[in-house]
Amino acid sequence: MYHGILPGDPVVVPDDRETGAELYDLSLDKFKAQMNWLKDKGYNPILLDKTKITSACADPIIITFDDGELNNFQYALPVLNELGWKAYFFIIVKRIGRNGYMDWKELKCLQEAGMIIGSHGLSHEILTNLLDSQMEEELKASKNNLEVNLGVPIDSISIPRGFCNDKIIDAAYRLGYKNVFISERPQGVRANCFSRIAVKSNWSMKRFDMVLNGKYPLMVSIGSLIKKILKTVLRESGYNWLRSLLINIYR
Repeated sequence: MYHGILPGDPVVVPDDRETGAELYDLSLDKFKAQMNWLKDKGYNPILLDKTKITSACADPIIITFDDGELNNFQYALPVLNELGWKAYFFIIVKRIGRNGYMDWKELKCLQEAGMIIGSHGLSHEILTNLLDSQMEEELKASKNNLEVNLGVPIDSISIPRGFCNDKIIDAAYRLGYKNVFISERPQGVRANCFSRIAVKSNWSMKRFDMVLNGKYPLMVSIGSLIKKILKTVLRESGYNWLRSLLINIYR
């Protein structure tokens, strides 16, 4: 799971990003290095329902991008095109065309390049904070808007902000999505979905290698456990408040 792909400083990024978004910004050079590493190791990027996985496809992988920032179109797309690889781009519908985000023309160019456009919600709200009717509107309206403007079925969604539960995932399937992507699977979630590896800006190639092989440094594993506990205890609003506070203190 990728977010911003940036060529270097100074760069223009959207001014309505959430606090901490920069933790997931990758330099273009680092992104290229990771893609070449995947190629050298024999990984095969696939699209669900479009790739027949055979014994020749020994290491299938799915590459995704969240938020729909313009830098994905400017810098990630050429790298993927050069490799002949396809990926998913999950779009926040209300941010389409805003400063720093892709517009409809660019989204259609992604389609023409064989990429898959998916929903990342209508407004990037934390769905577990909403009433059921509001949550379903975020899922349904984003899907309908993308379908009307792009002229294709929108079958995939990435649940925003890392908070989800079985009710939300089940609602997504009921409203017509076929594939639901999340970040790290929350405790207690049993519904069928695809959890992902959130690639961070400070990872070395050694760390990238470790993660792709299912290995995590001890302190990272401890930190992940603490994060899950805080999310459970503080719930969505409390966790986000604490996270924003700590990020601002240590900037």
